Amino acid sequence: MVASIEAAKKGLKTLLLEKNDRPGKKILVSGGGQCNISNAGSIDHFLRSYHEKEKFVGKSIRKYSPDLLKKWFEDIDVSLEARDDLKIFPKTGRASGIVNALLKQIEQNKVEMHLCASVQHIRKEHNQFLVRTGTQHFWGRNLIIATGGKSYPALGTSGDGYRLASALGHSLTEVRPALAAIEVRSHCLMELAGMSFKKATVEHWRNEKKIGTYKGDLLITHDGLSGPVILNHSRYFEEGDILKLNLLSIQTDIYERKLLESTSKAGKKTVKNIVADDDLPNRLIETIFFMAGISMQQKCADLTKAQRKKLVQLLTSFPLAISVVKGFNEAMVTAGGISTNEVNSNTMESKLVSGLYFVGEILDVDGVTGGFNLQFSFSSGMAAAKAIIKSSQ
Repeated sequence: MVASIEAAKKGLKTLLLEKNDRPGKKILVSGGGQCNISNAGSIDHFLRSYHEKEKFVGKSIRKYSPDLLKKWFEDIDVSLEARDDLKIFPKTGRASGIVNALLKQIEQNKVEMHLCASVQHIRKEHNQFLVRTGTQHFWGRNLIIATGGKSYPALGTSGDGYRLASALGHSLTEVRPALAAIEVRSHCLMELAGMSFKKATVEHWRNEKKIGTYKGDLLITHDGLSGPVILNHSRYFEEGDILKLNLLSIQTDIYERKLLESTSKAGKKTVKNIVADDDLPNRLIETIFFMAGISMQQKCADLTKAQRKKLVQLLTSFPLAISVVKGFNEAMVTAGGISTNEVNSNTMESKLVSGLYFVGEILDVDGVTGGFNLQFSFSSGMAAAKAIIKSSQ
Protein backbone atom coordinates (compact mmCIF):
# COMPACT_ATOMS: atom_id res chain seq x y z
CA MET A 1 0.00 0.00 0.00
CA VAL A 2 2.79 2.43 0.88
CA ALA A 3 4.67 1.62 -2.32
CA SER A 4 1.60 2.14 -4.49
CA ILE A 5 0.81 5.46 -2.81
CA GLU A 6 4.36 6.76 -3.26
CA ALA A 7 4.49 5.72 -6.92
CA ALA A 8 1.10 7.27 -7.66
CA LYS A 9 2.10 10.53 -5.97
CA LYS A 10 4.68 10.98 -8.72
CA GLY A 11 2.12 10.43 -11.44
CA LEU A 12 2.91 6.81 -12.26
CA LYS A 13 -0.05 4.71 -13.33
CA THR A 14 -0.32 2.29 -10.43
CA LEU A 15 -2.35 -0.87 -9.92
CA LEU A 16 -2.75 -2.60 -6.55
CA LEU A 17 -3.95 -6.22 -6.68
CA GLU A 18 -5.34 -7.44 -3.35
CA LYS A 19 -6.15 -11.09 -2.77
CA ASN A 20 -8.56 -10.39 0.12
CA ASP A 21 -11.93 -8.68 0.08
CA ARG A 22 -10.27 -5.74 1.83
CA PRO A 23 -6.63 -4.72 2.25
CA GLY A 24 -4.61 -4.48 5.45
CA LYS A 25 -6.11 -7.45 7.28
CA LYS A 26 -2.81 -8.38 8.89
CA ILE A 27 -2.28 -4.78 10.02
CA LEU A 28 -5.63 -4.95 11.81
CA VAL A 29 -4.51 -7.87 14.00
CA SER A 30 -0.98 -6.64 14.64
CA GLY A 31 -0.07 -5.54 18.15
CA GLY A 32 -3.25 -7.05 19.55
CA GLY A 33 -5.34 -4.85 17.25
CA GLN A 34 -3.42 -1.71 18.22
CA CYS A 35 -0.73 -1.94 15.50
CA ASN A 36 2.75 -1.72 16.99
CA ILE A 37 4.10 -0.14 13.81
CA SER A 38 7.67 0.70 14.81
CA ASN A 39 10.09 1.16 17.69
CA ALA A 40 11.79 4.18 19.24
CA GLY A 41 15.04 2.38 20.11
CA SER A 42 18.42 3.49 18.76
CA ILE A 43 19.25 2.66 15.16
CA ASP A 44 21.93 0.19 16.32
CA HIS A 45 19.39 -1.60 18.52
CA PHE A 46 16.98 -1.51 15.59
CA LEU A 47 19.33 -3.21 13.17
CA ARG A 48 20.37 -5.88 15.70
CA SER A 49 16.72 -6.88 15.91
CA TYR A 50 16.77 -8.68 12.52
CA HIS A 51 19.00 -11.60 13.52
CA GLU A 52 21.65 -12.21 10.83
CA LYS A 53 20.04 -9.76 8.35
CA GLU A 54 21.33 -6.57 9.98
CA LYS A 55 23.43 -5.59 6.96
CA PHE A 56 20.65 -6.22 4.41
CA VAL A 57 17.93 -4.27 6.24
CA GLY A 58 20.30 -1.49 7.22
CA LYS A 59 20.27 0.16 3.80
CA SER A 60 16.50 0.74 3.65
CA ILE A 61 15.90 1.35 7.35
CA ARG A 62 18.63 3.98 7.67
CA LYS A 63 17.22 5.81 4.65
CA TYR A 64 13.52 5.29 5.40
CA SER A 65 13.79 5.40 9.17
CA PRO A 66 11.36 5.21 12.09
CA ASP A 67 11.46 9.02 12.20
CA LEU A 68 10.43 9.19 8.54
CA LEU A 69 7.67 6.64 9.12
CA LYS A 70 6.37 8.76 11.99
CA LYS A 71 6.39 11.93 9.86
CA TRP A 72 4.85 10.11 6.87
CA PHE A 73 1.86 9.01 8.92
CA GLU A 74 1.53 12.35 10.70
CA ASP A 75 1.32 13.97 7.26
CA ILE A 76 -1.74 11.81 6.53
CA ASP A 77 -3.32 12.64 9.90
CA VAL A 78 -2.23 9.59 11.92
CA SER A 79 -0.43 10.55 15.13
CA LEU A 80 1.96 8.00 16.56
CA GLU A 81 3.46 7.74 20.05
CA ALA A 82 6.19 5.75 21.73
CA ARG A 83 5.20 3.98 24.93
CA ASP A 84 7.42 3.28 27.93
CA ASP A 85 8.69 0.06 26.34
CA LEU A 86 9.70 2.07 23.20
CA LYS A 87 7.05 0.41 21.04
CA ILE A 88 5.36 2.91 18.68
CA PHE A 89 1.56 2.78 18.26
CA PRO A 90 -1.14 5.07 16.86
CA LYS A 91 -2.18 7.46 19.62
CA THR A 92 -5.72 6.18 19.27
CA GLY A 93 -4.54 2.65 20.03
CA ARG A 94 -6.47 1.36 17.01
CA ALA A 95 -4.92 -0.41 14.02
CA SER A 96 -7.97 0.52 11.95
CA GLY A 97 -6.73 4.12 11.92
CA ILE A 98 -3.60 3.05 10.05
CA VAL A 99 -5.54 1.05 7.46
CA ASN A 100 -8.17 3.75 6.94
CA ALA A 101 -5.50 6.41 6.40
CA LEU A 102 -3.74 4.23 3.82
CA LEU A 103 -7.00 3.57 1.99
CA LYS A 104 -7.75 7.28 1.92
CA GLN A 105 -4.33 7.94 0.35
CA ILE A 106 -4.88 5.18 -2.19
CA GLU A 107 -8.13 6.85 -3.22
CA GLN A 108 -6.77 10.41 -3.23
CA ASN A 109 -3.73 9.47 -5.31
CA LYS A 110 -5.85 7.51 -7.78
CA VAL A 111 -4.25 4.13 -7.25
CA GLU A 112 -6.35 1.59 -9.13
CA MET A 113 -7.16 -1.16 -6.65
CA HIS A 114 -8.75 -4.54 -7.39
CA LEU A 115 -10.03 -6.61 -4.46
CA CYS A 116 -10.46 -10.41 -4.44
CA ALA A 117 -7.78 -10.46 -7.14
CA SER A 118 -5.63 -13.51 -6.43
CA VAL A 119 -2.65 -13.60 -8.79
CA GLN A 120 -2.29 -17.00 -10.45
CA HIS A 121 0.55 -16.47 -12.87
CA ILE A 122 3.28 -13.98 -13.75
CA ARG A 123 5.68 -13.95 -16.66
CA LYS A 124 7.92 -11.35 -18.26
CA GLU A 125 8.01 -10.79 -22.00
CA HIS A 126 8.99 -7.88 -24.24
CA ASN A 127 10.30 -5.98 -21.18
CA GLN A 128 6.84 -6.07 -19.56
CA PHE A 129 5.24 -8.19 -16.86
CA LEU A 130 2.07 -10.09 -17.63
CA VAL A 131 0.07 -10.72 -14.47
CA ARG A 132 -2.95 -13.00 -14.56
CA THR A 133 -5.64 -13.31 -11.90
CA GLY A 134 -8.49 -15.79 -12.13
CA THR A 135 -10.47 -13.59 -14.50
CA GLN A 136 -8.22 -10.79 -15.76
CA HIS A 137 -4.73 -10.03 -16.98
CA PHE A 138 -2.62 -6.88 -16.71
CA TRP A 139 0.62 -5.54 -18.20
CA GLY A 140 3.18 -3.38 -16.39
CA ARG A 141 6.79 -2.26 -16.69
CA ASN A 142 7.56 -2.75 -12.98
CA LEU A 143 6.22 -5.29 -10.53
CA ILE A 144 6.34 -5.35 -6.72
CA ILE A 145 5.54 -8.61 -4.95
CA ALA A 146 4.40 -7.82 -1.40
CA THR A 147 2.39 -10.91 -0.54
CA GLY A 148 3.85 -11.56 2.91
CA GLY A 149 4.91 -15.01 4.07
CA LYS A 150 2.84 -17.93 5.41
CA SER A 151 1.91 -16.79 8.89
CA TYR A 152 -1.81 -16.25 9.56
CA PRO A 153 -2.98 -17.97 6.34
CA ALA A 154 -6.58 -17.19 7.33
CA LEU A 155 -5.73 -13.57 6.49
CA GLY A 156 -4.59 -14.49 2.98
CA THR A 157 -0.86 -15.01 3.56
CA SER A 158 -0.67 -18.58 2.35
CA GLY A 159 2.69 -18.42 0.57
CA ASP A 160 1.46 -17.41 -2.91
CA GLY A 161 4.39 -15.07 -3.39
CA TYR A 162 6.90 -17.89 -3.05
CA ARG A 163 5.31 -19.78 -5.94
CA LEU A 164 5.22 -16.66 -8.13
CA ALA A 165 8.83 -15.73 -7.34
CA SER A 166 10.06 -19.27 -8.00
CA ALA A 167 8.39 -19.20 -11.41
CA LEU A 168 10.42 -16.06 -12.16
CA GLY A 169 13.68 -17.83 -11.29
CA HIS A 170 14.15 -16.89 -7.63
CA SER A 171 15.29 -19.32 -4.95
CA LEU A 172 13.71 -19.75 -1.56
CA THR A 173 15.37 -20.30 1.81
CA GLU A 174 13.54 -22.68 4.16
CA VAL A 175 10.39 -21.06 5.57
CA ARG A 176 9.34 -21.71 9.15
CA PRO A 177 7.20 -20.07 11.82
CA ALA A 178 8.75 -17.21 13.81
CA LEU A 179 7.51 -15.17 16.75
CA ALA A 180 5.66 -18.30 17.83
CA ALA A 181 4.79 -19.72 21.24
CA ILE A 182 5.76 -23.30 22.11
CA GLU A 183 4.15 -26.30 23.70
CA VAL A 184 6.15 -28.39 26.16
CA ARG A 185 6.03 -32.03 27.22
CA SER A 186 4.72 -32.98 30.68
CA HIS A 187 3.67 -29.42 31.39
CA CYS A 188 4.18 -29.45 35.15
CA LEU A 189 3.80 -25.65 35.34
CA MET A 190 0.29 -25.68 33.85
CA GLU A 191 -1.23 -24.51 37.14
CA LEU A 192 0.84 -21.33 36.78
CA ALA A 193 -0.70 -20.38 33.40
CA GLY A 194 -0.86 -16.61 33.05
CA MET A 195 2.12 -15.99 35.32
CA SER A 196 4.91 -13.85 33.85
CA PHE A 197 8.51 -13.26 34.81
CA LYS A 198 10.49 -10.13 34.01
CA LYS A 199 13.97 -10.65 32.57
CA ALA A 200 14.02 -14.42 32.86
CA THR A 201 17.01 -16.30 31.47
CA VAL A 202 16.43 -19.30 29.19
CA GLU A 203 19.17 -21.74 28.22
CA HIS A 204 18.58 -23.61 24.96
CA TRP A 205 19.95 -27.17 24.77
CA ARG A 206 19.96 -29.75 21.97
CA ASN A 207 21.53 -33.22 22.20
CA GLU A 208 23.14 -32.23 25.51
CA LYS A 209 24.84 -29.23 23.90
CA LYS A 210 23.97 -25.64 24.76
CA ILE A 211 22.77 -23.77 21.67
CA GLY A 212 22.28 -20.35 23.26
CA THR A 213 21.22 -18.28 26.25
CA TYR A 214 18.36 -15.80 25.89
CA LYS A 215 17.04 -13.13 28.25
CA GLY A 216 13.66 -11.42 28.33
CA ASP A 217 10.13 -11.52 29.68
CA LEU A 218 8.63 -15.00 29.98
CA LEU A 219 4.97 -16.06 30.10
CA ILE A 220 3.64 -19.43 31.29
CA THR A 221 0.69 -20.56 29.14
CA HIS A 222 -1.84 -23.37 29.50
CA ASP A 223 0.17 -25.61 27.18
CA GLY A 224 3.69 -24.21 27.27
CA LEU A 225 5.64 -20.98 27.11
CA SER A 226 5.36 -17.59 25.42
CA GLY A 227 6.50 -14.01 26.03
CA PRO A 228 9.22 -12.09 24.16
CA VAL A 229 12.10 -14.34 25.28
CA ILE A 230 10.33 -17.33 23.66
CA LEU A 231 8.77 -15.56 20.65
CA ASN A 232 11.99 -13.83 19.62
CA HIS A 233 13.98 -17.07 19.54
CA SER A 234 11.33 -19.57 18.41
CA ARG A 235 12.86 -19.53 14.91
CA TYR A 236 15.77 -21.51 16.41
CA PHE A 237 13.71 -24.08 18.34
CA GLU A 238 13.03 -27.67 17.31
CA GLU A 239 10.94 -30.47 18.73
CA GLY A 240 12.84 -32.25 21.49
CA ASP A 241 15.03 -29.28 22.43
CA ILE A 242 15.37 -28.60 26.15
CA LEU A 243 14.80 -25.15 27.61
CA LYS A 244 16.19 -24.55 31.10
CA LEU A 245 14.36 -21.68 32.79
CA ASN A 246 16.06 -19.42 35.28
CA LEU A 247 13.18 -17.66 37.05
CA LEU A 248 15.45 -15.62 39.32
CA SER A 249 17.94 -14.09 36.87
CA ILE A 250 20.78 -15.14 39.16
CA GLN A 251 23.40 -17.75 38.31
CA THR A 252 22.78 -21.23 39.70
CA ASP A 253 26.04 -21.46 41.67
CA ILE A 254 25.59 -17.98 43.12
CA TYR A 255 22.01 -18.69 44.18
CA GLU A 256 23.03 -22.02 45.71
CA ARG A 257 25.67 -20.30 47.87
CA LYS A 258 23.20 -17.59 48.82
CA LEU A 259 20.51 -20.12 49.79
CA LEU A 260 22.96 -22.23 51.80
CA GLU A 261 24.17 -19.17 53.68
CA SER A 262 20.64 -17.90 54.35
CA THR A 263 19.22 -21.22 55.55
CA SER A 264 22.28 -21.94 57.71
CA LYS A 265 21.83 -18.66 59.57
CA ALA A 266 18.07 -18.98 60.03
CA GLY A 267 17.46 -22.53 61.21
CA LYS A 268 14.15 -21.70 62.89
CA LYS A 269 12.69 -19.86 59.89
CA THR A 270 10.72 -21.70 57.26
CA VAL A 271 12.42 -22.32 53.92
CA LYS A 272 9.42 -20.66 52.32
CA ASN A 273 10.17 -17.37 54.10
CA ILE A 274 13.75 -17.43 52.84
CA VAL A 275 12.74 -18.15 49.24
CA ALA A 276 9.93 -15.57 49.36
CA ASP A 277 12.55 -12.85 49.92
CA ASP A 278 13.25 -13.08 46.17
CA ASP A 279 9.77 -11.69 45.41
CA LEU A 280 8.48 -14.92 43.92
CA PRO A 281 4.70 -15.40 43.63
CA ASN A 282 3.25 -17.69 46.30
CA ARG A 283 1.67 -19.95 43.64
CA LEU A 284 5.11 -20.53 42.11
CA ILE A 285 6.69 -21.29 45.48
CA GLU A 286 3.95 -23.82 46.27
CA THR A 287 4.47 -25.59 42.92
CA ILE A 288 8.27 -25.62 43.17
CA PHE A 289 8.23 -26.82 46.78
CA PHE A 290 5.83 -29.65 45.92
CA MET A 291 8.15 -30.78 43.12
CA ALA A 292 11.20 -30.53 45.39
CA GLY A 293 9.49 -32.50 48.16
CA ILE A 294 9.62 -29.61 50.61
CA SER A 295 6.77 -28.73 52.97
CA MET A 296 5.63 -25.11 53.07
CA GLN A 297 6.12 -25.31 56.87
CA GLN A 298 9.56 -26.97 56.73
CA LYS A 299 12.24 -25.25 58.82
CA CYS A 300 15.59 -24.30 57.36
CA ALA A 301 17.32 -26.53 59.91
CA ASP A 302 15.49 -29.54 58.46
CA LEU A 303 16.35 -28.79 54.82
CA THR A 304 18.46 -31.63 53.40
CA LYS A 305 21.26 -31.15 50.92
CA ALA A 306 19.28 -33.05 48.26
CA GLN A 307 16.21 -30.86 48.83
CA ARG A 308 18.30 -27.69 48.63
CA LYS A 309 19.95 -28.76 45.37
CA LYS A 310 16.57 -29.71 43.87
CA LEU A 311 15.11 -26.36 44.92
CA VAL A 312 18.03 -24.50 43.35
CA GLN A 313 17.68 -26.47 40.12
CA LEU A 314 13.95 -25.82 39.83
CA LEU A 315 14.34 -22.09 40.43
CA THR A 316 17.40 -21.46 38.27
CA SER A 317 17.50 -24.30 35.72
CA PHE A 318 13.96 -25.68 35.34
CA PRO A 319 14.11 -28.11 32.37
CA LEU A 320 11.24 -28.33 29.89
CA ALA A 321 11.26 -30.30 26.63
CA ILE A 322 9.70 -28.69 23.55
CA SER A 323 6.98 -30.82 22.01
CA VAL A 324 5.74 -28.32 19.40
CA VAL A 325 6.69 -24.93 18.04
CA LYS A 326 3.33 -23.36 17.15
CA GLY A 327 2.71 -23.37 13.41
CA PHE A 328 1.92 -20.74 10.80
CA ASN A 329 -1.67 -20.45 12.00
CA GLU A 330 -0.43 -18.82 15.20
CA ALA A 331 3.06 -17.54 14.35
CA MET A 332 3.21 -13.77 14.00
CA VAL A 333 5.73 -13.79 11.13
CA THR A 334 7.58 -16.11 8.77
CA ALA A 335 11.29 -16.79 8.93
CA GLY A 336 12.90 -17.59 5.59
CA GLY A 337 11.65 -16.61 2.16
CA ILE A 338 13.12 -15.07 -0.98
CA SER A 339 16.91 -15.21 -0.71
CA THR A 340 18.29 -11.76 0.08
CA ASN A 341 21.39 -12.67 -1.96
CA GLU A 342 19.20 -12.26 -5.05
CA VAL A 343 17.83 -8.81 -4.10
CA ASN A 344 19.46 -5.36 -4.12
CA SER A 345 19.29 -4.11 -0.53
CA ASN A 346 19.23 -0.45 -1.62
CA THR A 347 16.28 -0.72 -4.00
CA MET A 348 14.64 -4.12 -3.27
CA GLU A 349 14.98 -4.89 -6.99
CA SER A 350 15.67 -8.43 -8.07
CA LYS A 351 19.22 -9.08 -9.22
CA LEU A 352 17.85 -11.73 -11.60
CA VAL A 353 14.88 -9.98 -13.23
CA SER A 354 14.99 -6.24 -13.94
CA GLY A 355 11.89 -4.34 -12.89
CA LEU A 356 10.90 -6.97 -10.31
CA TYR A 357 10.86 -5.95 -6.63
CA PHE A 358 10.25 -7.75 -3.34
CA VAL A 359 9.20 -5.97 -0.13
CA GLY A 360 8.27 -6.97 3.39
CA GLU A 361 7.84 -10.43 4.80
CA ILE A 362 8.15 -12.33 1.53
CA LEU A 363 11.89 -11.77 1.84
CA ASP A 364 14.13 -13.86 4.07
CA VAL A 365 13.95 -11.16 6.74
CA ASP A 366 12.23 -11.39 10.11
CA GLY A 367 12.62 -9.20 13.16
CA VAL A 368 11.95 -9.68 16.83
CA THR A 369 8.71 -8.54 18.40
CA GLY A 370 8.32 -4.81 18.98
CA GLY A 371 7.40 -3.12 15.69
CA PHE A 372 10.45 -4.16 13.68
CA ASN A 373 8.64 -6.24 11.06
CA LEU A 374 6.14 -3.51 10.15
CA GLN A 375 8.95 -0.95 10.03
CA PHE A 376 10.84 -3.11 7.52
CA SER A 377 7.65 -3.47 5.46
CA PHE A 378 7.36 0.31 5.34
CA SER A 379 11.07 0.91 4.65
CA SER A 380 11.35 -1.73 1.93
CA GLY A 381 8.11 -0.52 0.33
CA MET A 382 9.45 3.04 0.24
CA ALA A 383 12.78 1.88 -1.19
CA ALA A 384 11.09 -0.02 -4.02
CA ALA A 385 8.74 2.86 -4.87
CA LYS A 386 11.58 5.41 -4.95
CA ALA A 387 13.65 3.12 -7.20
CA ILE A 388 10.76 2.66 -9.62
CA ILE A 389 10.12 6.41 -9.69
CA LYS A 390 13.78 7.07 -10.44
CA SER A 391 13.89 4.48 -13.21
CA SER A 392 10.79 5.98 -14.80
CA GLN A 393 12.13 9.51 -15.04
